Amino acid sequence: MNKTCIITFFLLFAVNIYSQTYYYKLTKKIEAGNVYTNTAGGQFITFLGNTCYESDKDGRNVGNGELTYNPHYSKKLKIYLGTSYFGNNVKFKFTQDRNLLNVETSDGRIYVYKKQRAPSSVTTCSLIRKNKNSNLASEGYIHVNAMPDYDGTYSENGATTTPIQNENTTNKRQQTKYTCSLCHGKRRIVKDTYPALYGTKDYQVRCNECGGYFLRSTGHTHITCPQCHGKGYFTTD
Repeated sequence: MNKTCIITFFLLFAVNIYSQTYYYKLTKKIEAGNVYTNTAGGQFITFLGNTCYESDKDGRNVGNGELTYNPHYSKKLKIYLGTSYFGNNVKFKFTQDRNLLNVETSDGRIYVYKKQRAPSSVTTCSLIRKNKNSNLASEGYIHVNAMPDYDGTYSENGATTTPIQNENTTNKRQQTKYTCSLCHGKRRIVKDTYPALYGTKDYQVRCNECGGYFLRSTGHTHITCPQCHGKGYFTTD
């Protein structure tokens, strides 16, 4: 066994020991304020040290890119920045337990994934770049092992939709409204800014918008909902 084979063996051994691979199913896509829930497929994501990348079920990188953990972005979420199938300057936002993932692209699209057990027939990512040297996901992808249990419909909050065959289709479908889960249809949300008091006395103040009383130190205020952009709802095709 030559030196190259030995090094390769130990590298693969190290990856298998120190990495963690999970399967994430795509549940919805948010674009320009519209929510598309008729989705299918999923991605394997492997975590190794302070990086993560799209992989097959055994943790081998499929060539979409790599993202690096940035602890300074958020204390509540685990945020990774880098390159993936979805392009450059992509954010992978995980909850602390890694059960939920939001993929945010540089042009504002959001893909929502949920961690679950991969179907037995799925061995790699649904989305893999055709051109490994490409920096743009829009240049195309390969569908691999699409979800076998996907029956062409997706039900959420009692509404059932049919899958998008082509987002540019001229056939108009009836839209369904969903109340924004962040502002609950109120169009605005509370934001506490916690301003510095610089030694001055703290006291309660009344909010003119909601009528509640809050300590001045909380910096209680209301802002336009950043998720629905003040509409109070999303629409789906």
